[in-house]
This record gives sequence, C-alpha cells and structure tokens, in this order.
Amino acid sequence: MRTYRIYLLRHGLTDANVQGRYVGVTDIPLCEEGKQNLKNMAEQYEYPNVGAVYTSPLTRCVQTAELLYPGIEPQVVEQLKEYNFGIYENKTVEELKDDPNFLAWLSTNMAQAPEGGENMMEFGTRIKAGFHEIVLEMMRRKISDAAVVTHGGVMMSLLSMCGIPTRTAAQWAVDNGKGYSVLVNASLWGDSQVFEICDKLPYGTGEVSDPKLYHFIDVPEK
Repeated sequence: MRTYRIYLLRHGLTDANVQGRYVGVTDIPLCEEGKQNLKNMAEQYEYPNVGAVYTSPLTRCVQTAELLYPGIEPQVVEQLKEYNFGIYENKTVEELKDDPNFLAWLSTNMAQAPEGGENMMEFGTRIKAGFHEIVLEMMRRKISDAAVVTHGGVMMSLLSMCGIPTRTAAQWAVDNGKGYSVLVNASLWGDSQVFEICDKLPYGTGEVSDPKLYHFIDVPEK
C-alpha cells in the first residue's frame, strides 16, 4: 500500500503571538517581522519540495503558504482553522487572570468549551476530519508529498491524537514557521488513523529528533 509524506508547518509570527494573545479563529495577518523571518528561513534552510499545498483558511496561514511555496496555489481546508477560544479570543492571560470562569476553564485543560467556543473533543474531531480529507485527495490525485500550513494548536492536537511516537500535545509544540514531516501509510491510516512522525522542519536547522522516541511499524501490503 502506498505511503504519503505530509509536511505540517505552523504559520509565521503575528502581532498576537508577540503579545501573547489567545487568537484562534480571529483572522489576523502576519506581522512584518513574521514575513521577514519566513523569508530568512526559506533562504537559510530547506523546506521540502511538494506536489500540493493545503492551508487553513485564515490569513496568517495563507500568507505563510504563499511565502514558502510561491509557485503553488494553496488549497484551503476549512477544518484546519485554529481552536475557537470563544469569549477569550484576542485577550491575554493578564487581561483574564481575575476572571473565575476563565480560571475554571483552564483547570479543565480546555476540555470544556468556553462561552461561544468549542471543546477539545469537537476541535479534535474537526481537525482529524480535515487531515483525512487531505489524505483522500492525495490518494485521488496520486500526490506523494504535500505541505499543510496550519496553526500551533491544530498541529499539537493532531500529532498527539494520531502520531507515533505518542506524546502529549504540549510536547509537540513548535515555533512559527517550523513543523514536522509525517509518513502516512494508506492502509494503517484507513484502519487505525495513525501516522509516523519523522523529521523536524525546515531541514538544516540542526534540530534533530531523538531516535530513541521512535519505533517503526511494518505494515503488510494489501
């Protein structure tokens, strides 16, 4: 059964990232520093060549896709939006630290939905469906390599839900413009919806994954 390599990349820096704001579905662009950082990384390091680029519909991801892969029209996948923080959108911890509802929400590890937002189960179901849609399209179009530009929360949750090796979501956190390559075996994904997490991205940064964390799965051909 064929395998597919998908490069999960976090969008570039935004003013909200710098300010430490809870920005999920709020649509904000990259800041100038974020754009320049991406250009510098693209010149210094290596982002993989791909046959297709998929992106969250939010501007910061579309801009990142266009900067890193200027020759490829990015395809929007609605389900790849960031977590919806509801009434906490665009606010900082400092602004919310005295709100008892916010503190109660944090204590549940975001399992409960904030007012106007979504809970983690809803979020996980949504992003997993979006990733599945990408895998199916790659199979239909016979594309072996694709980039997926999305958000930190999306990547951490997806990697912790579906990735081998198994880690907590927080352990898969990456900086803006960085990410991981994952290897999707069509048979294994169809049966169990898991994939193997491989290299850190972009190549050439000197960041190397610890091989002791990995074990490899031998999947029989179907």
